[in-house]
Amino acid sequence: MKYVLSLLLVFNTVAIFGQDNTSDPEARDRELFRTYGYCYGQQKSVEQIKREFPHLRISMFQAETAFNVTFGKSCKAVGEIFGESVRQKLNSEFDKYISSTAISESVATEFIAKIQARSKGVIETPVKETLLTFNPDFRDKPALEFIRGFTKTFTSAGHSKAKGLSIDIKVPMSWISREGNRPNIVQFFKAEYGRSDASMLIGIRNFEPPRGVRVTQRDIDAMFTATNVRGMAPEGAVVVESKPITLEGMKGGMLIYDATAERLDLSISMRTLSYTIFFNNRLVSIEFSVGDITSNRAKSMELFTKYRPLFTMIANSLIIRDAYVRNYRTRGAAPCHF
Repeated sequence: MKYVLSLLLVFNTVAIFGQDNTSDPEARDRELFRTYGYCYGQQKSVEQIKREFPHLRISMFQAETAFNVTFGKSCKAVGEIFGESVRQKLNSEFDKYISSTAISESVATEFIAKIQARSKGVIETPVKETLLTFNPDFRDKPALEFIRGFTKTFTSAGHSKAKGLSIDIKVPMSWISREGNRPNIVQFFKAEYGRSDASMLIGIRNFEPPRGVRVTQRDIDAMFTATNVRGMAPEGAVVVESKPITLEGMKGGMLIYDATAERLDLSISMRTLSYTIFFNNRLVSIEFSVGDITSNRAKSMELFTKYRPLFTMIANSLIIRDAYVRNYRTRGAAPCHF
């Protein structure tokens, strides 16, 4: 039985190689132009309100300061991408529309409240994700976006690939997501709204033991020993780190390994961090990966080191809703029957 479980895990860990980078460069350029216009238009409106409604200056200053704490650096970083000459042309075009717009006091008051809401991330997509992506603080330390509460929750409830299992997990707001390409991959995520080489997937796979065989908690405990977790790496992979873990009150394994995938004429080197647990005849895995062409391997390793604290926080946010339903056992004991 232990061999069957180990084999199932290995098949699951290699799934991340099948997820394509669907980032569209033209779409990314449009997002940058739109985000720059958003920041520029807001600033022009702020200046107009300060000029035309002096008694609202204090309220506007407070709202503007709150926005700039998180997104001020982002707006500056987006603008710097275009260069001075391009910015001047863009500003001239935007001014044609902004300068002719009248603002009443009621509209000004509403706009101040809107800026306060924007400071907390109430911004339309894809402007919000682009601003978060280009925040220099978050780019330097990706975990800060998570720590400061700019997160969204993915839930598998009702998902056709979730095998009836309901799990919740928090991810940064700036991450883009889509359904996985493979049958057992519930969702695929990519950092920096698809611009980054850091990605994550959530997999849920059924486990059906042979007829008449019951997998016990003792079997699970025996499987997730240090030696057995190490043996879960795909064939040809180099294990960097491995150990047993406890996640959501259930024992599992953590594995970091390096592997190379061949895609047409490209050789892609990847480092993967995998967390795996069992619950109610299901194998739940959370896998994080960074990868690039083999010649850029050193860059990828630096990226993995930068993202690893965030990867750990995301995995630790996992909640298996079914574990708290009355008919299941709770923490401190075996969470379910196999």
